[in-house]
Amino acid sequence: MQEHLSIVRFYEAYEKDIPRLAFSEYFELLIAYADALFEVGAYQSHLKMVDIAIEASILNNIKFYNGKDIFAELLFKKAASCHNLMQYREAEHVLRELLKINPYHELSTRFLKRCLRQQKPSWLRHAQAATIFLFLMSALIIAVEIVFVRGLFPEFTSTIEQSRSTTFLLACFIFAGSDLGHRFLVNHDVNSFIAYCKERKQR
Repeated sequence: MQEHLSIVRFYEAYEKDIPRLAFSEYFELLIAYADALFEVGAYQSHLKMVDIAIEASILNNIKFYNGKDIFAELLFKKAASCHNLMQYREAEHVLRELLKINPYHELSTRFLKRCLRQQKPSWLRHAQAATIFLFLMSALIIAVEIVFVRGLFPEFTSTIEQSRSTTFLLACFIFAGSDLGHRFLVNHDVNSFIAYCKERKQR
């Protein structure tokens, strides 16, 4: 962490002079600074610098740097910064662009699924609201059972118990079913997208 902070301080101290260096030296410092911003959690600043680094790599046709696919790495970290800032749609867009270039990037595939799971469609939000309502209803039924039914109307105890159990089980079913359904749809979406990208690459 201290090393990354030192890089950030150094770059920002000489920010006006660094672009005047030879491109190779400038690019090396730019990549180091962008990485350092990411590592110290300055995600908003990282997004600004990583776009500059991506543009520099494209304009100067730099595909590999220090033995790494620098373009893919920059895109992946950009998506990670968006995710950490809860900009899930932006992260999704970046990851899809990365996977169009390299559909065999397994880490990006898993990360895309995670970003999509973070985005809750309207039907899932409605299901979660229904779940909360039913859990609250279960608690209310229990309170009514304890306070009124058992003491004043014991003949209705069995009916209340059944209502409480049914309501609770229905809440659990909706909660589990909606979550599993969302995960299934996300996996299907991403797997179909990857299959399309791979097919397009083979043409």
